[in-house]
Amino acid sequence: MVPAPTASSTDRHDQVPCFPETLNWILENQHKDGSWGLPSAADDRTRNPNLLLKDSLSSTLACVLALKRWGVGDQHIHNALGFIGRNSGSLTDSSQQAPIGFDVVFPAMIQTCAQDFDLNLPLNSANLGAMFRNRDSILSSAAHHRSGGRDAFLAYISEGMGNSPDHWETARKFQRKNGSLFNSPSATAAAFMHLRDADSLGYLRSIVDVNSAAVPAIYPNGIQTQLSLIDAIESLGINRLFGEEIEQALDEIYTSWIQGDEEIFLDPTTCSMAFRILRLNRYPVSPDVFNRFTEDRFWDDTMEGYLKDEMAVLELHKASNVLYPNESILVHQQSWTNEFLMKSMESSPNSANVDDVLNYPFKGDLDRLAHRRNIEQYCTDNTRTLKSSFRFNFEFHFFFL
Repeated sequence: MVPAPTASSTDRHDQVPCFPETLNWILENQHKDGSWGLPSAADDRTRNPNLLLKDSLSSTLACVLALKRWGVGDQHIHNALGFIGRNSGSLTDSSQQAPIGFDVVFPAMIQTCAQDFDLNLPLNSANLGAMFRNRDSILSSAAHHRSGGRDAFLAYISEGMGNSPDHWETARKFQRKNGSLFNSPSATAAAFMHLRDADSLGYLRSIVDVNSAAVPAIYPNGIQTQLSLIDAIESLGINRLFGEEIEQALDEIYTSWIQGDEEIFLDPTTCSMAFRILRLNRYPVSPDVFNRFTEDRFWDDTMEGYLKDEMAVLELHKASNVLYPNESILVHQQSWTNEFLMKSMESSPNSANVDDVLNYPFKGDLDRLAHRRNIEQYCTDNTRTLKSSFRFNFEFHFFFL
């Protein structure tokens, strides 16, 4: 929905899209059921109707807003509204997986539909009331939980936060060197539309330049993709087949480590994976990087801590297992992450993986037994869900797989 920055008029009817190629992509990539989102999710819903449904509903409504904003795709909008109406019961189903911030962002999009486009969505009043009460409860709770982690979370879901000047002043503090908010195209687009700064626009243009018309859920994510692939290969015991390629990738990642790349050091999950994999492959990396993720600072200052992100804590724990003598920071990290993971296992959808990590620590494991266990448990679906779902493009990095 980003208008061209050269537009002189504030009337949206006189404006043109900044990225018309992305609008064309939307028109060309609607699924048969009227939704947008991961292609395989739409295909697999014939077998599992609830698969990533909230993610698809969010992506679909976002595309409806873009088409409506620029006055194109009437039939696409009609088909999309049909999809939303058929699946509206899922919006308030707490048992279904939801993208981060869904309960704030989706109601904000509903408001935009009504206020800016006079578009009535096929949602019943009970669902609408429940969604807005839940949104208000989340924001009220956040207002009473003043911390850096809270501020980071609200900045991350900026597209759902409206026009509050106070919010945008706070969100600006999280802008990265590449101009983005958290490497999130959607949050950065919202920031540009409110702040009109050149760095945000430069980031958005770089996405379109690199990815053509398709906008990824997170950009850049090359380091995390490489780390995830290397981790998978090593866990299966087949790394000897790709020694040269792994060495080349790790050399590049280590260079990024030395240079203090924000993609590594501002994200506890990526930082932990990089530390663990580099150290296991004999690169000289210091645990001092975890000073920013000590127990108090993690819970108070990071979005992952605010959200009690189990995956981030799990990676911090796995990193703490790769310690040398007298590395007290890793000893303490091992202790508090172990305590959190033990408490979270009962309600965790990832309990099998957590249990495996806790019961088979790195130093006490035997390679062949670990490889066999990992092969038996290996999941070929590498879907991740942040504000929307995505899959790592492993083929892009190691095409020979």
